[in-house]
Amino acid sequence: MSGSARRVALDIIGARIPPGAYDGFARLDERDRALVKELVTGTERWKRFLDFYISWFCHRPLEKIAPEVLNALRLGTYQLVFMGLPPYAAVNSVVECLRAKSHRGFVNGVLRAITRNPGHIELPSLDACPKQYAGIRYSFPDWIVSRYFGSFGMQDALALLKVQNYPPPVTLRVNMTKTDRAHLIKTLQNGGLSARPGNLGISIRVVGGRKVSEFPGYREGLFAVQNEAAMIATMVLGPTRGDVVWDMCAAPGGKTMHIAELVSDAGLVVASDVGKHRTALITESSKRLGFGNISTAVLDATNPSEAANVLESAGLPVCFDKVLVDAACSGLGVIGKHPDIKWMRRESDIADMARRQSLLLSTAARFLKPGGTLVYSACTLTQEENEDVWRCFLDAHEDLIPVDETVRFDDGARVFRMENGWGYLLPHIHGTDGFFIAKALKRQC
Repeated sequence: MSGSARRVALDIIGARIPPGAYDGFARLDERDRALVKELVTGTERWKRFLDFYISWFCHRPLEKIAPEVLNALRLGTYQLVFMGLPPYAAVNSVVECLRAKSHRGFVNGVLRAITRNPGHIELPSLDACPKQYAGIRYSFPDWIVSRYFGSFGMQDALALLKVQNYPPPVTLRVNMTKTDRAHLIKTLQNGGLSARPGNLGISIRVVGGRKVSEFPGYREGLFAVQNEAAMIATMVLGPTRGDVVWDMCAAPGGKTMHIAELVSDAGLVVASDVGKHRTALITESSKRLGFGNISTAVLDATNPSEAANVLESAGLPVCFDKVLVDAACSGLGVIGKHPDIKWMRRESDIADMARRQSLLLSTAARFLKPGGTLVYSACTLTQEENEDVWRCFLDAHEDLIPVDETVRFDDGARVFRMENGWGYLLPHIHGTDGFFIAKALKRQC
């Protein structure tokens, strides 16, 4: 494991960019690229815990330490505490990344102190200070911890915080127009991947392995990468052969492809988003998977007049059997895959997102046929963006009737139940991303 990989990791952490966006990343060999991803993601995921750990062995307040030096301390501590690397490897490799001799001496001293006293820290008491304990132990900001405690209770909040620190396996949705699950699992296994049936009849889980674009069957369009929570959102929508469906916030297109498969060539999916670069992702996926029943549109669905003009100008429908609103949100449900959300998202963002989500739902109601189905989903776990938005929407639209659904998982033990027209999928209960899903039917005239 080379020192250059640590230097790249340190630069990426400082720049707050994905590894693939860093110029030097592509020049590393496969082993070092994997190491960089582990170091960057792990250090980001456990940042608050690492800072607490470092503070026990550092005589300076952390806020007075230069950013690069603090990131080096985090990187070294992560290797010692979470990766279990020998002290000489973890300490020396990080110290050598620093350019200034004074910085090297300081970092070396703190990390050596940690190696001499492994585990010699004391967390806040779970009994006396449960939220403070949870925030440090599971490395989450206080505002997310408080929301989880308030929404789900202490025990479920602790379980949720814990599971969101572990990246979920890659989940594939089988393209049933080209293959079946048993055949695709065999194809993946023959290609050297660890593949097994997922929790739904259309899903497969793959642990480890190569980039998804290198999986057997990718180029042939035998599968789409999609979490089972997103699959369930489409299942709740219930597209059937011949339906005309609007996927309102469609990019990158996972649900669009699922809908297109279910409505078949007899139906149509209008997939819209706010920019050409986003709808281009949908077009790319539709070509790979082989669906010719998808039309894309660039529009701002918070503005119903603009939406109508764009759809009419393109010769597309303006009245739909079903509408899916999978709205942009704070994303707390996908922290397992994107740990940077912990630190990038602000609690103050939520009110603006909720306002936009409400506008999207109002537009959806206007374009929905009598007797049609509307599903609202969001990959977040805040009350304001989920049940509050949904309840206010229903209060303002008496012609929409909430509908309950039940989705049973293949193992027979887990069930997703909606009550009063909505429900939550939770990582620690369902083994999926965190998702809110709500459903309503429009009254017949």
